[in-house]
Amino acid sequence: HERRAREIAAAVWPNAYVTVGAELLPEYREFERGSTAAINGYVQPVIDRYLRALAGELRREGCGRELLVMQGNGGTMSVDVAARHAVNTLMSGPAAGVKAAAYTALAAGYRDVISCDMGGTSFDVGVIRNGVPALTADKEMGYGRPVRVPMIDIHTIGAGGGSIARVNSAGILQVGPESAGAEPGPICYRRGGDEPTTTDANLLLGRLNPDGLLGVAGAAELDRVRDIFDKKIGAHLGFGPDEVAAAIIRVANDKMASAIRLVSLQRGYDPRDFILFAFGGAGPLHAVALARELVIPKVLVPARPGITSALGCLVADVRHDFVRTINQDVGRMDVHEARAILAAQVAEGKRMLASEGVEVETVSVLHQADMQFAGQTHVLTVTIPRTNFERDDLLLGFERAYWERFEVELKQMRALVMSLRTAVIGRRPPVSLDGLAAAPARGALADAKAGSRRAWFDGAWRDTPIYRREHLAVGVRFDGPAIVEQLDSTTVVEPGDRVEVDASGNLIISVRGVA
Repeated sequence: HERRAREIAAAVWPNAYVTVGAELLPEYREFERGSTAAINGYVQPVIDRYLRALAGELRREGCGRELLVMQGNGGTMSVDVAARHAVNTLMSGPAAGVKAAAYTALAAGYRDVISCDMGGTSFDVGVIRNGVPALTADKEMGYGRPVRVPMIDIHTIGAGGGSIARVNSAGILQVGPESAGAEPGPICYRRGGDEPTTTDANLLLGRLNPDGLLGVAGAAELDRVRDIFDKKIGAHLGFGPDEVAAAIIRVANDKMASAIRLVSLQRGYDPRDFILFAFGGAGPLHAVALARELVIPKVLVPARPGITSALGCLVADVRHDFVRTINQDVGRMDVHEARAILAAQVAEGKRMLASEGVEVETVSVLHQADMQFAGQTHVLTVTIPRTNFERDDLLLGFERAYWERFEVELKQMRALVMSLRTAVIGRRPPVSLDGLAAAPARGALADAKAGSRRAWFDGAWRDTPIYRREHLAVGVRFDGPAIVEQLDSTTVVEPGDRVEVDASGNLIISVRGVA
């Protein structure tokens, strides 16, 4: 019916932008398929025109390389594929950040990672197990519109440097989700902003340099920030400006910690088994406090926190995902038919890779099955070890996945295979991270010290050393309290925490009382 509708639409209004849900997403659940097709059709013309114009301009400027487009699944695709599957670009920016976190952490020797990306407006959290970001095909975008394409499983909340703090009608301090944005931005940006924000709170607590805010002309007006904090919040709560700032940070941290719990504890992962990878312009400001709250023993701050998502685009492989619904009882399914479906998906993926003309070193294939017990509605995704799989591969894999998630065995219930999935991945040559590290090979801690200033920790002001990140040599160790400043971010190290600069220039912070 959908294909026939496409034929009628093409006859009535011939154009290149007709999306057929059955072709874009040959999967059950008509509403979700229709919603995904509608979103693809909505963004397709804009993305197609933009990408083709960009590719043409790059060619005219002498760029001989193929333009690749980031996807929400953590892979890339060519412009031609992006024009047909525009919906795959949803959440691609945050996905690139998680991809970079996995790549950087793995190079540093860490396989299990919780990534947190805090910018001006949002806080994005992802989970990486055994070096691989967790994926989902069950995502809802704004206003509850489901999108059934594979994406890196990222939970986003409205908590960023620009999040506005206010006292609500119940007399309770609230931070976000409204944001001051870039214009006018926080009060300290000196662009007319007059709402207290998380960035302003960090500034009042001495965690940000009032004379060195990126993109701000001149020194921040601390007296104006204090005055607005006092009038808009302190007068209602009976706090002074410093106590208001500390309360704003506590509330913001509580929100972000809850987001991390959602992607870890509520999905069967123990945060204590992970390292916290903090990036984005504001992520390293809050990372140690979040790790302590969640009993995460270590924090990794990469060499360039502010451009981590851009790095993810560079290290991402070319990837194409396929799905086909079969809805069969595992015990009675036609294994030969299922193998043929997987083989056809592999062949199509390899054909697409060949047509894109992108240099890849190897091609790898990942098979999965969406499975559930009869009578249940929640689906678990199970890895299929090979194309020519056996029935027991599915049964044992599903039992293991169900136990890991729910710690329950239901051997008496029938297992169903709802859909078969295949990812065909063209592995690109590895990217060296050495060029990102600003850390000198040798040097003393004193070489990096840029002075000190008062900063607020544990309810009191403390004289805190300030270090320049680009002068911290490989192998240097020091204890908090400390503040590490660089062009694209600021890292706060709380009292008693231990910092070491590793061989790649990452800051590895061992959290006091946890590590």
